[in-house]
Amino acid sequence: MRPVSIVLACTALGYSAQPSPSFASGCRQLLESNVKIASMHAYASILANAARNGWNYTPESIVSGSKRHFEEMSLQLIAAGYEIVPANAHPHCANLNRAENDESTMTTEPNT
Repeated sequence: MRPVSIVLACTALGYSAQPSPSFASGCRQLLESNVKIASMHAYASILANAARNGWNYTPESIVSGSKRHFEEMSLQLIAAGYEIVPANAHPHCANLNRAENDESTMTTEPNT
């Protein structure tokens, strides 16, 4: 199960817009939003493969399956030694703190 968890962590980091954590410094934190994005990408791939094989799912079962997939991915990452932190939390890793600070300085209002 550990190799699968590491692959999932790499997937979570690969889809992330944030800088990857420094595992050399012992930081093993992942933002929950990044894990959710990776889970959605992986689940979409699963659904696409199922559709190619003729399987059809109701919208309710897709939503339910997506939630289960995210929960399972989170549990596997936690079991592999990662800490999943909410996006609005203050992570202990310096590079996640930097990414959070970069996002907080962005504005959505146009300059007038």
